Amino acid sequence: MKKLFLVIFIVGICLSLGAYLWQTQASKTLQAPDITPDQLEKMMADGEDFYVYFYSPTCQDCLKSESKLAQAVKKLSITNMKKLDVKKYESVREELQIPGTPSIFVYQKGKLVKGITGAFDTTDEYEKFFLETGGA
Repeated sequence: MKKLFLVIFIVGICLSLGAYLWQTQASKTLQAPDITPDQLEKMMADGEDFYVYFYSPTCQDCLKSESKLAQAVKKLSITNMKKLDVKKYESVREELQIPGTPSIFVYQKGKLVKGITGAFDTTDEYEKFFLETGGA
């Protein structure tokens, strides 16, 4: 009986630790839906307000800065952020003249109003960018 209790206790600790680690990792990645170029075109045609984070899964600057971006998005409760993988959809880079990754473009009423390229060093810099754009 003691062995069964010990096994259940250890399994419980492992599950709790796993849940904590999963939660911690999830908060470091940008929780935004991935979109396709067709979806982006539709959003623009529909006159929507939104942000698009252009990234590549192999971009080292993207990987380094995404946790800071994710924290800013979460803190400011930005719900209209989308992600587009330019490695997967290489034609988008040329069509939209994306100078590099990471880039964030701001669309208001379906029109590009502002964009930034490059990784910021702090969460505050991302927050400042979002506040300056007045929210998409």
